[in-house]
Amino acid sequence: MRTEFYIFRHGETELNRQKRWQGSGMDYDLTENGIVQAQKLAAKLQGKGIEIVFSSPLRRAFHTAEIAAAVLGVPVAVENDLRECFYGEAEGRLIADLQREVPQIVNNWNRPQFWDLRFEGGESKGEALQRVLAVLERLAKENADVIGIAIHGGTMASLLNYFGFEFETVPNCGAFHLIYENGKGTVNGGIF
Repeated sequence: MRTEFYIFRHGETELNRQKRWQGSGMDYDLTENGIVQAQKLAAKLQGKGIEIVFSSPLRRAFHTAEIAAAVLGVPVAVENDLRECFYGEAEGRLIADLQREVPQIVNNWNRPQFWDLRFEGGESKGEALQRVLAVLERLAKENADVIGIAIHGGTMASLLNYFGFEFETVPNCGAFHLIYENGKGTVNGGIF
């Protein structure tokens, strides 16, 4: 069985603009710039054959999913386990402050070998990844052949790590194409 996923990060929020660490405990909507980013993303997704978009329940991802789905003419469904990692005490904090206080976490978050990283009181990178992977596995078995997925920077970075794709950053409304076949995923191309 083969399923194609177009996995994309939400558009800019006020906390992104302020360079704050934003997890599942922070439920901000898109800025005006984030809405423009989502519209540009939707144009890039046209012609990909997406039949449905599944979204994190958090406003920033759901609003991005709604914008994309409206352009694509497809429905949106919420999947609670697609939410961002919960970052505990880091939620809402300035990234520069965290960089000074816990550089071993901030500097290694996007490195694939550090699955057990977590901020105090938060979920580990690996725990968040496992719940997102479980959703993808289930959706691949139950749904359409081509699926859009609206998620977050941290969970998207973990997915890219898991599937062996090297990257520098995950930009707002960055997306990648994942071909999922017989329980294995392959990133097709890069972040677009």
